[in-house]
Amino acid sequence: MPLSFEFTARKLVYGGEALGHYQGRVVLVPRALPGERLEVEEALTAKGVIHARPLRILEAAPERVEPPCPYFGRCGGCQYQHLRPELQSAAKRETLRETLRRIGHIGTATWDAEIPVYAAHPWNYRNQAQLKVALQPDGKVRLGFFEAESHRLVPIDACLILSPRLNAILAELRRPDWSERLAGVAPFSEIELLADDRDEEVSITLRGSFDRARAFDDQGWSGLAEECLRLLPGVTSVAIERGRAFRVFGKPALSYAVGDFRYQVSHGSFFQASRFLLPELVTAATSGGVDAAPANRDALALDLFAGVGLFTLPLARGFGQVIAVESNPRSAADLAANAQAHGLSNVRAVRQSAFDFLRRFARAEPDLAVLDPPRAGVGMPALKLLAGVRPQRIHYVSCHPPTLARDLAYLVERGYRLESVELFDFFPQTFHIESLARLTVT
Repeated sequence: MPLSFEFTARKLVYGGEALGHYQGRVVLVPRALPGERLEVEEALTAKGVIHARPLRILEAAPERVEPPCPYFGRCGGCQYQHLRPELQSAAKRETLRETLRRIGHIGTATWDAEIPVYAAHPWNYRNQAQLKVALQPDGKVRLGFFEAESHRLVPIDACLILSPRLNAILAELRRPDWSERLAGVAPFSEIELLADDRDEEVSITLRGSFDRARAFDDQGWSGLAEECLRLLPGVTSVAIERGRAFRVFGKPALSYAVGDFRYQVSHGSFFQASRFLLPELVTAATSGGVDAAPANRDALALDLFAGVGLFTLPLARGFGQVIAVESNPRSAADLAANAQAHGLSNVRAVRQSAFDFLRRFARAEPDLAVLDPPRAGVGMPALKLLAGVRPQRIHYVSCHPPTLARDLAYLVERGYRLESVELFDFFPQTFHIESLARLTVT
């Protein structure tokens, strides 16, 4: 029988859980707030840490609010709906600072400045969604998201953090006629949606085990794609993903505007999943930074993990040359097309990993390196090469504080000074943290 016990939450930690102790052991509990007393039940113990589920609140924190979403606590998409939005950003700032201190040993001795916070609108901000698809024993299709730490589907009618356009498409897909269409092409596992900056046009990617789909040939896939284009509101591009290949119907790509630039985003390319705060992040990541000299038209900037060129295009306005490096073939193709479409002859797009590019890069001391790696961070092999190249400034955009802290610790050891850290709360109601760290060589 699972162990139940009384738990007092001490602080929020990265991942959205509250941390406390029981009989000298660390306990992590979701949907709890600092200062609260709860009755909890042990769910899993791993590496000496008790992961527990809340049973009932014995003493609630004054900051607690009633979550507006009926799926909160079952769907794994949100972790903080029980905390007022303005307090979520403050909690994330403390989580970011604590992570930098604990993992990166970045504290009062090296850096102890304020962390400015930029918060997005708390609802309807996601311009991207991966709807999970499950075929039920009754032959009907259910759409939704997975439970936390699980592959169990939570069927949903609407999602409060999705944009209005994406919710409109979800509502259509849940209709009986669409359930029949989708059931007829099973098995497939996911429908990915991406809306443009105006929340008007949408691209859809259908992915799964299509080669094993029953009695559904290429003509059938073409018919389904045409129905998506004709019947779903705002859909202008549909892709059937087979392995790494895409068969695209309608427009070949989505067009997404950020500031003065418009970006081509093809199926399979990475792009930010929040429709708010992007212009602010781009300006901060591509500007001179704290105490930096004005942009020099003869200067060189590196944009590593460049994606479709979100930072590359603005950088090209302030630097004589920009080398943009991206390993994903579809993103790299979009990157080159976007630079060409804006007539940026001073951009050189390189389809390589950051590591492969840096180990052959011969020019020392570029003026700026912008890094926007995935959750895994830059990685030590590439980071060592980057430190050897010795950019005068580094602007590190991170979506994962633990790997940011690890990488910053290495750069500080190699002679860089951390000047500033900013937090961009792209994803309210969730534990996710986007941040920008600026460093200069000492």
